[in-house]
This record gives sequence, structure tokens and C-alpha cells, in this order.
Amino acid sequence: MTPTASSSLFPPVPGRIHTTVPASRPAHLPETWMGGEAPRIADSNRNSHPSVAPMNKIDPARLRRYAVAGAVLVALAGTPAIAAPFLYTPGDLVLTLRQSGNASDLVVNIGTAASFSTLAPGTTFPITALSSELLTATFPSLNNLAFSVAGANRPPLVAAFPIQTLWVTAPRLAPDQPAAVWLRKGQSVQGNAGSQIDAIGRTAASYSSLTPAGPENTAAAVAIPLTSPFTLGPIIGVSTDYVGNFQGTVAQVTAEDFDGDPENIAAADLIELLPGSTAAGTLNKPGRVLGTFALKPDGTLTFTAGSAVIPPPQITGITRDGDTSRITFGTVTGATYRLRSTGIAGLTTPVATWDTGSTVAGTGSAATLQDSNPADVRFYAVEIVR
Repeated sequence: MTPTASSSLFPPVPGRIHTTVPASRPAHLPETWMGGEAPRIADSNRNSHPSVAPMNKIDPARLRRYAVAGAVLVALAGTPAIAAPFLYTPGDLVLTLRQSGNASDLVVNIGTAASFSTLAPGTTFPITALSSELLTATFPSLNNLAFSVAGANRPPLVAAFPIQTLWVTAPRLAPDQPAAVWLRKGQSVQGNAGSQIDAIGRTAASYSSLTPAGPENTAAAVAIPLTSPFTLGPIIGVSTDYVGNFQGTVAQVTAEDFDGDPENIAAADLIELLPGSTAAGTLNKPGRVLGTFALKPDGTLTFTAGSAVIPPPQITGITRDGDTSRITFGTVTGATYRLRSTGIAGLTTPVATWDTGSTVAGTGSAATLQDSNPADVRFYAVEIVR
């Protein structure tokens, strides 16, 4: 159903501004006001500031009569009840499903990013906010279906994460092959992508607020027609890189014969990207892999925490002072790293047999481990313990 908006429910009162909100563009209807001159509604092409008249110009009894009369008029007109069921707050993870040629896109709120960030490795659960019934009702098949998950920490902020922290999927080329991990960018750069990601949730909520509640418009999910002014295409972009504001394609696309085999799986890894900085040594370093989404032809979507491979550490420097060597390398938050070392004789043996040294927990920044050995020649490797 095409969203509609009505003018003010109050009859004209001298000295007040009454505005009709065009149904052809997103807008919020004016809130009920009590006393004073009604706030002016900002035109989409100019700035406006509220102006308030003295309270003694309003007759409360008269205002109540207008409100009652307006409510009666709406009831008599048979206007359908408009709900605002779809819920979204910055920091939520939003699942977007799109299919070329389909009449609608589907947006699903699957929960807070913080809840995915703290899952124990190996935890697996279904994404129940996406029902197979709604999926099949929205799309004629699951072939060539593009899906992505994203979230952004923007005001009001989730205190546990820096502003402009992003959570974005990276598509796997094969279900058992981890995706390339997105890199941490500066706060302003991530803010550009975060603005687009946040707009998906806000746009879905705006469309939902102007559309009657029903199977395709609920607190968890909403189907948005491509003919609506709230269409997601201009936000996500053809390449699903948020119109060039992100470093790569975020959507996984199912095969053209995906429905043909119940064993098919389309997978994408969820990457957490705290803003990086040169001072901290985290700029352009890999983000943290939180886990993997897996979509099956029956319409079920699951998430497995910690299932993706943590990128191997890269040694960035070795210094020596007397008998002590210091080995510096990049880390990923949540991983634990251990130093291994050997002499010349050990080069022909597996690294797993080399001498073990100290360990350190990854923070997403560079870390250093030390080894004390009087030998003139020493070889080092850093391994992931967890």
C-alpha cells in the first residue's frame, strides 16, 4: 500500500501555520502541541527555526475541542491505522536482502552488534528475525539473491565501542574459504560509510512508520517496494559498497541455481572495524572477524561465532639489545599470540617444534614479544594460540 500523510488535524486558527506533508517524499507528521504558536515545519529546501507565541494566546478548552473534532473526522473518513512497527537504533545490525528485478527489498533488524561481538567462539544460532515465510513471500526464489549485514556506531552511541565503529559483511568465495578481511580506516573515512549504513535502518523505519502494520511490516522486518521514495538503491549502490563510501563489495550473492540443491550454502564473514589511527599503528590493519553467516536454500540463516580464520600475524620488526631480541607484529582483538624461536639447525624442522616463548593478547594494535638467547643467529615466528 502506498504511504499517505494527512494535513494537521486541527482546524485553521488565525496566526498559526498549517502544513500539508506531501506523500511523495519522506517526512514526519507534526507532533501534537499544547500551547503557543505551532512550530514551523521546515521546508525541504530551506532552513527554518521554531517560533513560540505567548502562552496566553491559546484557549486550552478550544484546543481540546479541535483535537476531538479532528479525531472524529479521521475516524469518519475511514483512514487506515498507521503504525511504526519496525524498530531501529544506531548500533543495530541490519540485514538487507535484494534481488535484481524483484518488486521489493527486505530489511531485517537482527539485533545489536554488541551482542554478536561478545559471543563465545563456536556459538551457532539461527537468525530468527528472518522467517523463511517472509523470505519466500518477498522473493520468488533465492537464486541470485544478494544479502549483506551491517551496523554503525553513531549517535546515540554504544558506549563499549568508539564512534564510527563499523560491522560489515565480507562475502566468501566458497563456504569453506574465509573472506578477505576488511581493513580499519580512519574515523572520518569510516564515518562516510557509517552514514550510509545508518541511513538503511532509518529509511526502513521511516517507510514503516507510514505503512500499515502487517506480515511485511513488523518490528523486526519490513519489505520496501522499489517504487517507493524510500528505496534502498541510492544508499547501498549498484556495487553494494555504499555508493563508493566503503572499501569493497559487502553483499554475498547466491548462485543462479541456488535453490536446486538443498546442500548449497552462501556464506559471508562479519568483520568488526574499530577506527584505526597512525599513532596507534592500527590504520589499514585487518579488522576482527566475529563469525560467519550461512544462508541455505530453505531460507534459514545461521550465524557461527569465531568460525572464520584469524589472519596470520605479520612480523613488522626485530631489534636486538645484548642477548635480548624484541619481535614486533600486528594483532587482532580477541586472539592470543605466542613466540617461537630456533637456531640454524631448526630451520629444517616444522615451526610447531621450535622453542616456545611468551604470549600476549591481541588488541588490534602492534604487540612485542621478547626472547633472551646468547646465540649470534636466531630465527623467529609468531603463532596464534587462539
